[in-house]
Amino acid sequence: MADEKTIVVDPSLYGKTAAEKTAAANKVAKKFGISDESLAQVEDFKKQLTDHNAWDLPFMGYVDEDGYGYAYVPDKAIAPPNWDAHAAFKALPYDVQTAFAIRMLFTHRDVDRYGATMFLHYERNFAIETKDED
Repeated sequence: MADEKTIVVDPSLYGKTAAEKTAAANKVAKKFGISDESLAQVEDFKKQLTDHNAWDLPFMGYVDEDGYGYAYVPDKAIAPPNWDAHAAFKALPYDVQTAFAIRMLFTHRDVDRYGATMFLHYERNFAIETKDED
């Protein structure tokens, strides 16, 4: 039986619409007591990432170090000319950071899922499991 801090991700969601992925992630976040207000702030941060063209940056701080695995490297998320996406992420309230990372577990982008898994594991003590595909 999974413990209370386990998130099970269904990979069939990766190909769903943004609205479907958001609904699934929000359901998980609410299970852990995250409020609608915090979920709204996730949308605000997503807009900041878009406005600064920073979606390809490791904004949660975890990067794949050229075959060595994921490592926490907080200074790799600077969007030109000088917006620090990781610092902006870390400035978010605790629950908003958690909700954002949960949201990224459901994205179609491997890099965001891996970064979210690392953040939730190391900084929030969650276990992340992937549901077996049928």
